Amino acid sequence: MESEVTNYGKLVEEFEIECPVCGGKMLIREVEYELPLIGRALIVSKKCTHCGYRRNDIVPLTLRKHRRLYIRVEKSQDLYVKVLRSPTAKIYIPELGLELKPGVDAEMFITNIEGILQLFNDALIRLKVLTGSDVTQVSQKILEALKAQYPFTVVVDDPLGLSTATEYADINTQMIIECVE
Repeated sequence: MESEVTNYGKLVEEFEIECPVCGGKMLIREVEYELPLIGRALIVSKKCTHCGYRRNDIVPLTLRKHRRLYIRVEKSQDLYVKVLRSPTAKIYIPELGLELKPGVDAEMFITNIEGILQLFNDALIRLKVLTGSDVTQVSQKILEALKAQYPFTVVVDDPLGLSTATEYADINTQMIIECVE
């Protein structure tokens, strides 16, 4: 069923399944694209025609060697380094004791260091609401990190080697990209 969808992508498959939310008809469309920084990827869009539930996934089709990125944050401009995280990558910040592990339903996303810190802070707020845990001390450390009040390192560990980081042209952030055998 391959056909061109755009100049950049070709339709691989289109089919219907039962919606996991309402039981209605869910349309699934798979399109293969050549994406910058990622290479060949399958973009899977799912939309229920009955309840409107939708989900989009990017499935990389190009594999690389295990890659580990180390991004040193020492000044406020470093918070704007962009990070592309693949669905298999783990992100951790040793100085803060924070770790984001990929789950079964993990998605590829693009954000910056500031966005990663905010992601952790949002998770702490949810933890506090759901369990009543005292997260004040860790949350305070994240807020200080968001203001670049002390240096820290963001580590992105990706077994598929698809994650990457790019810096803005006007800053000189310390980044090390290491391929792990």
